[in-house]
Amino acid sequence: MDNNAWFEVEDPEECDEEPWDFDEAALTFLTALRTRAATWRVPWAPSNVSRPEDDSSLLVWVSLLDEERSLILGEWAVHFYGAHVQAGKVSDQLFNLHESPERGYFEASGTAVELALRCADWFESLLNRPVVRAEWRSI
Repeated sequence: MDNNAWFEVEDPEECDEEPWDFDEAALTFLTALRTRAATWRVPWAPSNVSRPEDDSSLLVWVSLLDEERSLILGEWAVHFYGAHVQAGKVSDQLFNLHESPERGYFEASGTAVELALRCADWFESLLNRPVVRAEWRSI
């Protein structure tokens, strides 16, 4: 496993935006998520922490890449709202989610730590899945 950190917080000041002010619940969620992610037995993948465009949630996500071809194979995200989360496959650049169970979507409620552990297990299960890539043959 790589020693890269999971779920680094993006710096909004790099884009000339105001710094984020995460509340206590968001910081607790993030700390528990990072602690659990540090025990994962999966290859490292890019992950980030930020806020969506509307600032409505703490947003954490993981991207699965094909670095040789500079392709994003998939992105999965969690929106943390303090006492509940929405999680699933990312559907667009604004980090909206495909809201279908077939795409891994789920909602859950609980404490920040309970939600972080559930989301960490969900991310780990996604990263443990084999990547199967099919391509069209040239004619």
